[in-house]
Amino acid sequence: MFWSFTSHCSNSKSLKRCQGCFHLAACISGDRLSTNNITQSEDRILLNALAFVLGQLGSAANTCLKYRASNLEMMEGTHKEDLLERWMKEDLITTLDEGEQIVQHLVNVVLLESFQNGRSIRMPEEIRKELLNFYKGEMNPILLVQLDGIGLTEAPKNEAWEEANEMYLMSNKISKLPDNPNCPLLSALFLQESLPQSLSKLVQLQKFILRSCELFKELPAEIGKICHLEVLDLEETEIKKLPVTVGKLTNLTSLKVSFYLSANGNRNNNPSNRIIPQNVISGLFQLEELSIDVNPVDERWNETIKDLLKEVCCLNRLHFLKLHLPVAILLNDLRNLSWMHFRFIVGNHLKRIISRLPHDSIEFEEQESCLKYVNGEGIPTVINQVLQHATAFFLDHHLTATSLSEFRVKTMENLKFCVLQECNEIEAIANANDMDDSDVILQSLEYLSVYYMKNLRSVWKGQSLRWTSLLFLKVLKPYSCPQLTTIFTLGLVQNLNNLEELVVEDCPKINSLLVCPDKPSWKRWYLPKLKKMSLHYMPKLISVFGGEWISQSLEWLSFYDCPSLKILSPGVVHSSKIKVITGEEDWCSALKWRGSEGLKSRNLDDIFIPIERDIDLRTQLAAISDQLQAQMQITEPTKQSGGCFSISLTLFKDKDDLH
Repeated sequence: MFWSFTSHCSNSKSLKRCQGCFHLAACISGDRLSTNNITQSEDRILLNALAFVLGQLGSAANTCLKYRASNLEMMEGTHKEDLLERWMKEDLITTLDEGEQIVQHLVNVVLLESFQNGRSIRMPEEIRKELLNFYKGEMNPILLVQLDGIGLTEAPKNEAWEEANEMYLMSNKISKLPDNPNCPLLSALFLQESLPQSLSKLVQLQKFILRSCELFKELPAEIGKICHLEVLDLEETEIKKLPVTVGKLTNLTSLKVSFYLSANGNRNNNPSNRIIPQNVISGLFQLEELSIDVNPVDERWNETIKDLLKEVCCLNRLHFLKLHLPVAILLNDLRNLSWMHFRFIVGNHLKRIISRLPHDSIEFEEQESCLKYVNGEGIPTVINQVLQHATAFFLDHHLTATSLSEFRVKTMENLKFCVLQECNEIEAIANANDMDDSDVILQSLEYLSVYYMKNLRSVWKGQSLRWTSLLFLKVLKPYSCPQLTTIFTLGLVQNLNNLEELVVEDCPKINSLLVCPDKPSWKRWYLPKLKKMSLHYMPKLISVFGGEWISQSLEWLSFYDCPSLKILSPGVVHSSKIKVITGEEDWCSALKWRGSEGLKSRNLDDIFIPIERDIDLRTQLAAISDQLQAQMQITEPTKQSGGCFSISLTLFKDKDDLH
């Protein structure tokens, strides 16, 4: 049995999927479909689109998809390796390679979503519902009781529970479930904005999820009576503390909880004011996942964490741990990080109401093993020790470091994702003067973003650079660095053969992305895999790449508020793969196309999309990107299936289409 408080799908991601389904339905009819000529309901369009896609799948893929649609875990997500092992055990596939191909194909046609860099898979809720409807004649009958969002104040009568497999009661005002609901077939109960008090009646409950339920203030002691509970997820709630009865849930394999700072939360000398009572966690000996979010100013946590770390070390099955550690020295109490995935925030910091890095924060959270170091001074040895096992590092407001090289870059050989923010003493990301000539720098790094660094002058400082340093970097994003003058030197750019995306924003001193006093006498292509380049709020930019030639793979070029950029050279816009160029309309009209007149006369009108000054830039770019991605996702599966449908890339060009 599965009880879930989750956010309903009335959000931007859901809208994007619906939008993609409109395009998919248009694919069936062979015409471009706009929101003005839709005559069918969204449900019917989605069902028709699914019918078409499922008809193109092979029998093995259909069987695997049917199996996953009947498993509720797919909505929350599952590790791809676990998914493939289950398919093997059920004889749905004969080899792991076959399973990999099926998963990738289902992702391509938007029936599954991949996340955590492709390591995990989930199925969108609306897709799952439609698949159940589509397959209902071939599966065991599933009765869905859908009463969400209709203003109920009381739970359905007992008769409705007896045969229900899934019950949807989100966005109602139900305060109590039936005292003794007879629900032998119920596997899923969805609740949101509804806070029933009768938890203890659901004694067979195995999964209890109250995610993003901010009205939930207190977990009742009766939770200890649900002895079969395996998953307890209270993330993004506002409970004040865990009841001691949680210690009775000895079947728990996953515990995720967020705590709220109460008015008297700073009285830490009273044991009753602890966030987590002593010996509760150590008794959960089957625990595999433990995630605890706290308000960093809650002084009760400073006392709780010391005892908690001792208890955590007793959990031999634990393979994922998320904690906030107020001081770095507490990391010494943890062990066996080499085989554990972790997410640590180290240091005291203020909890921002609105994150300045919304997208990076989300991506950071999805990495395997993450270390966020906040308000640090100096570099404790234990930080470098943890970095040996980290795949993601977020350095936030460090007070003394002048470059990332000071963090013993030799220990960062597993690091793939790195974010630097408000480290005002840093002048260069990497400084060759701090390293030996033989040092390989950040050889596994794939993603690097830099924000609000007021003294940053260059990405790389010094001449020596081993050829494998930064070799696998795919994304580079410097934002709001007022003193930054050098993105690429010739020595650095020659190493970045795998760079796919470059975003430079609000860096007012940059004249050109490439600083190369002695230009090579021969013609050479730089950044051969670069697909996406965005340059915004750069008033002194006069040349994109100093006249040098870059990627033939370029698909996206975005410019905004670059008034000094008056020429686009052929070295930048020669790629035949360019699908989008964005910028202000008057800027584009005044451009000089020195040596690139062929592009201007041939297809500029087809690929240029004007940016409006009175609409938020990121909102417009996100809308354009979503449309481009939707078209590409539909085009690729169609090509793979050998179908006869052709799709032309038609992007929104009217301002109204961007809302």
